[in-house]
Order: sequence, then structure tokens, then C-alpha cells
Amino acid sequence: MKDQETNRTGTSPDNIITLDISSVKSLQIGYHAENILLSFTDEPEFTLKEYIGYTAYEYLGKVTSNRFKTTIRYGRREEVNHDSYIEISIPRSWHGELQLYTQYGYITCTDTIETDRFAAETSEGTITLKEIISPRIRLASSSNSVTLERAKGFVDIHTTSGDISVTSIDGGARLTTSTGQIKAAFASLDNVVECNSLGGNMDLNFSESCNINVDGISKTGEITSGIPEISIRMKPGNVKNVVGLRGKKPFQNIRLTTINGNILLH
Repeated sequence: MKDQETNRTGTSPDNIITLDISSVKSLQIGYHAENILLSFTDEPEFTLKEYIGYTAYEYLGKVTSNRFKTTIRYGRREEVNHDSYIEISIPRSWHGELQLYTQYGYITCTDTIETDRFAAETSEGTITLKEIISPRIRLASSSNSVTLERAKGFVDIHTTSGDISVTSIDGGARLTTSTGQIKAAFASLDNVVECNSLGGNMDLNFSESCNINVDGISKTGEITSGIPEISIRMKPGNVKNVVGLRGKKPFQNIRLTTINGNILLH
């Protein structure tokens, strides 16, 4: 259902979309330059509010839906408007697959996200999230940072030039960037950890409960280990290699690769 407002004053939305998503298994939402503000509510219906500066139908979000999948896509765009944004409110009782995309905007959420699968991607904006509980988590920003406070599940984060920061991970991770920095702390592990960068530094913290098998290299950077069981050795060509086991079986493999960056383990 759409509520098209003819006047936009102050912070009034240009368009409101409300849906019953109780039977929806997959929810995909894609926008152009709009910032995406995500929240979760005790209300029974999904709500999306568009603040885009247009009220004509061709500019408003288009809904395509069947029994299991609902897709919302932005309408016509004549220019990039970095001031435009959308507010998405999702019932906490819903736990399907959620995918968010914006080309130029940022994506942010200060609530706990708990879904069967979660993905968020932006080409030029930042991603800033509080907590995600999901078996599979994928976050991507081509040219900006990704910041996540806490994750429970397997986290796949990719940036090109942005930094990656995750305060606490319970599960496993694949963290990849070209020139950005990687900083992550692992509270517990039940899966592998892979970190890759070209020139960015890595700062990784593993709690004592993590049973780890570490193998990492830095071709021209420095490696520092504050974990006694993990040692550094030289390989042919002055390539630095960090290896070692800590804890007891079953170990989780930690694979670290950087060309010019430094690696710090603690």
C-alpha cells in the first residue's frame, strides 16, 4: 500500500510504503543516492518512508512481490541528491533474508539486526551497524568504511579503499580490503578467519577461548605477535611469516595475507 503525499514540508516523507511481510522469506531493497536508515519495531507491519524531494509516481519506490520474495526499487532519478534518504522499519518478529543496496548513500542501524541472512552494500557510502545476529553476514563498500560493533555468525566484509572495524565477532570472518585498515576482535570462533589486504594494516585480537591455527605473511610489512604461542619467522625473499597453534583441538584456521601492510596479533 502506498500513501502519496503531495506536499513535502519539514521532515514529512514524500511517500510511505507499508507491507505485511509475515510470509516473506526474502526482502530486497535497492536505492540510488539515498541514505538508508534501518530500524526494528514491535509493530506488525513493514514500513518504508521515502524522503527524496519528489512526489510524482514515477519517482517513488516500486514494489514487486510474490508469496516468498518482495523487492523494492527506487523510481526515476534525474540527478544525484546526497540529502535524500529512506527510513526502513522492520518488525522484530520477522527473520527472513534481508538485502540492502544503495549506490551513493550510507547504510546505518542502531538496533540489533536478527535475520536468517543479512547483506548490505554501497558503492560510495559508509556502513555503520550496531549488532547483527545471523548465520551469514555480508557487508560491502567500494570506497568507504565498514563499522560493526558486534556480530554473531560468519562475517564477510569487503572494501576497496575503506577501513574495516569490528569490535566483537562470535563465529568466523572473511575480511578483505585493498588499501584500508582491518581492525577486528574475536570473542569466540566456530569457523575460519581470513584477512587479506594489499597495503592496509591488520590489528587482530583473539580472546583466550579461541583455539587457533595461525598462518600469515607480509611481504614488506612488519609482523608483531603478542600471543606467546604464535611466532614470526623469515621466508625466502625476506617475506615475514607468522605461524603457530594456541589452545586445543579443534583449531580454527586463521589465514592472514598482506603485501605491504603490518600485522599485529594480540
